[in-house]
Amino acid sequence: MTKQSEKTSFLNLADILGRDTAELSKLETGEFPVAKLGGSIPWTAITQPEYKDAKKGCLHIKKGKRGQAQDMEFDDDKMKVRLIITAVDKDKRSDFSFANKQLLDKLGVISAEQALELLVNPGEIHNWAIEIQDASGFSSESQDEVADDIKN
Repeated sequence: MTKQSEKTSFLNLADILGRDTAELSKLETGEFPVAKLGGSIPWTAITQPEYKDAKKGCLHIKKGKRGQAQDMEFDDDKMKVRLIITAVDKDKRSDFSFANKQLLDKLGVISAEQALELLVNPGEIHNWAIEIQDASGFSSESQDEVADDIKN
């Protein structure tokens, strides 16, 4: 049995209630450089409901062969694209949107997903989605930062 040499500090309700509501609900923002566009596009981290909404339609039931159970398949690439579109659309610093009708017409596509896939390289899509996920609390590093902010 080992002894802990450091005292663990927990949050209490007064710590949370004493903070500004706007500060508690503030989301991280960022800019992502897109090579083909020669500039950066602003984005805002996503919330839990937005994450859940982006996941819809990314899970597909794959029919099994006769006598076998159905298999579930998650489309990770589709999820990345949806996260980016959501994060860009909600950012108030710019009016840019992959779903803009004029942009879709110019590109000759019918969806924001198609526009993003045409304008952003595959590696950029991957890296951008990871950046958004990290800012939205999906990395242990960002969770530690939020905990430190709350303590201070």
